[in-house]
Order: sequence, then structure tokens, then C-alpha cells
Amino acid sequence: MGGPWRERGFDPTVLPLPRPRSGQRIETLAREREQDGLVKIVLVYIAAVVMSFGVMVSLLQQGW
Repeated sequence: MGGPWRERGFDPTVLPLPRPRSGQRIETLAREREQDGLVKIVLVYIAAVVMSFGVMVSLLQQGW
């Protein structure tokens, strides 16, 4: 390159472009999906515990 770029001291060989890690975005997406799955499992577990407690209380009220 010549002209104003050379006058300002720009040299593309000295300034290499940073290479992004190609697997980093995939790893981030995989972690997000994994955490979403974990959140769903925890919510289902909490719902099951609450539901079983509700069934137990209703059975106790009926005199079982």
C-alpha cells in the first residue's frame, strides 16, 4: 500500500488481525443450553415436591 497510509506509518504486516477462536462461540452456546436444561430439571423437581405435598395435605383433609 502506498500514499497516505505509508505517510501515517500504517504497515499491515506489523499489525496482524486477531484471530477469533472458532470454538469459543460454540462452547458458549453449549453452556447456555446446558444451563437451560439444568434450570428446567430443577423447576420440575420443585414442582413435583410441591405437588406431592399438596396431594398429601388434601388426603389428610379427607381423613385418609
